[in-house]
Amino acid sequence: MEDEKLYEITAYTENQVGLLSSIAGIFTRRSMNIEKLLVYPSRIEGIHKFKILTRSSEKLIQAVVLQIEKKVDVVKAFYEVDDERSCREFDFVSNFLKEREEINK
Repeated sequence: MEDEKLYEITAYTENQVGLLSSIAGIFTRRSMNIEKLLVYPSRIEGIHKFKILTRSSEKLIQAVVLQIEKKVDVVKAFYEVDDERSCREFDFVSNFLKEREEINK
């Protein structure tokens, strides 16, 4: 069995009622404990940021992130080992919003 590590999942979402419950359900179905949960508005108007800290194997984390991304209101989700932070997340959301604006023109 793969070693468990502490992972931080970040998800950028639109602010929709019931999304927190839906994301929590993904963890419940896999019997995963959420160690820390932060949800707050991002620097981008209309987009909220979920920070979820959990202990698991990388294989299971990959599956959870993929399932979170399949949610309609989720812009982008990814994970990092808790001690490997980066700034690439802003680029993901910015690119998504630019593409969405081009489509809606």
